[in-house]
Amino acid sequence: MYGYPPTINTQHDVEYLVGYLGSKWATAENKQRGLGYLRALRDKTQHYVFDRNLDESEAADGEEPEYRVMEDDEGLRRQYRLESDPNAPIYRLGFTVEEVDQLIQTVENH
Repeated sequence: MYGYPPTINTQHDVEYLVGYLGSKWATAENKQRGLGYLRALRDKTQHYVFDRNLDESEAADGEEPEYRVMEDDEGLRRQYRLESDPNAPIYRLGFTVEEVDQLIQTVENH
């Protein structure tokens, strides 16, 4: 089978994808789709985690995007802090941000 992989669950699947995107059989649409997937891997390495509850008029400990304040229906204000996500797909697949950047460059240069 050759073409855009139906699932991408392993490092081998990503390497296959990059090989396909660099081939003469890759359509422009699939190339953009693959680049979108790789960029999302690279860019989605952080998430918000609960930090603490805030008083009614208390300011956040910092500005967005590092800190985000959410208020529920009952008026309780919660502060969330942006942190690295050790469970992000990029790490689950065994890549670093630098490696994915190289893969993106490989696809863009073909």
